[in-house]
Amino acid sequence: MKPYYQDEAVTIYHGDCLEVAPSLGTFDVILTDPPYGKVKGDFDHQWANRPAMLNDCARWLDMMRGAMKPNATLWWFAWPSLAGRIEAMIAEHLCPLAHVVWLKPFAFAHKQSPQALRAPAPETERILMAEHYGANGGALGVSGFKRNCDEARGFIFEPLRKYLSDECAAAGWTASRIDGEWKAQKGNKGGMSGHWLGVSQWALPTEANYEWLRATVNGCGEYKHLRREYEDLRREYEGLRRYFKLATSDQKTDVWRFSPSGNGNGHPTEKPLDLISYMARISCRPGGTILDPFAGSGTTGRAAKDLGKRAVLIEREERYCEIAAKRMAQEVLPLAESGLTSAGMRGVPLFPGENASVA
Repeated sequence: MKPYYQDEAVTIYHGDCLEVAPSLGTFDVILTDPPYGKVKGDFDHQWANRPAMLNDCARWLDMMRGAMKPNATLWWFAWPSLAGRIEAMIAEHLCPLAHVVWLKPFAFAHKQSPQALRAPAPETERILMAEHYGANGGALGVSGFKRNCDEARGFIFEPLRKYLSDECAAAGWTASRIDGEWKAQKGNKGGMSGHWLGVSQWALPTEANYEWLRATVNGCGEYKHLRREYEDLRREYEGLRRYFKLATSDQKTDVWRFSPSGNGNGHPTEKPLDLISYMARISCRPGGTILDPFAGSGTTGRAAKDLGKRAVLIEREERYCEIAAKRMAQEVLPLAESGLTSAGMRGVPLFPGENASVA
């Protein structure tokens, strides 16, 4: 499919993500805000009821799963009243990592008339974070996790596990022999070989334990086995596992404080650039690529480009593709666009008969 727009960092496709995404390969991060209903003005999609909307969410989830690398991160924005159901749906196929509460300091909820409310008005939005089951290595020993994921896509740390296992075997050391030597030297029950050599609950040895393993299997003299230095193994490990890196000054809990978008790019539920930039920075490794299958006005692409990362955007409304293309054509910007405000958005019912909500 021919891109609507393309530069060295960002590619935009005009079309339905269910049709476009399967042909694009896999990505390091999927970061998206799917449509949930009618908001002030108009919107991509409108459903008559929640079951119809949730049915589409299930189809989107299948598409996103197929677009995730084995060590990828999924970020999914959700309305507070829907987040629980969507998170339960995600958990059937992916491993939930966090349920972030995005607190909007100047939410429109504070301006609501008490007489108009029939339930507390939300001043938050939820951001669901997930990875493939088994992506952290330790989950594979839990009943069902291996069946859910590992058999289909392979154990992501297999290159490292296989190196350790094969080298020990070549030196004539079985797992039980390693456990016996560990017990004899350390004075405890052993069992470490299962973590180092087995798939279930695998873990990279610490540097001290790796050096012990090297000395044990090689005996005296020159190392003929396990010749790789620990730092080399650690770098490979970091490259294989899901990327997540916080700076000292970053928000470290699952309650985030970002003002609603003031970018003014014409989309009714546009997210603030500083929020999307933060999410992209902490979860997309250097040189990585982000997919946003509901790109809107292109904030994910703008954030990726400003951070020196890559992004693929899919948007079904051509008018938003045009807005996004114009934003991408600008020079690389600072991490926060000037002019961000704390203005809230007027909410209207998601579905007939429901309370107004805040975008």
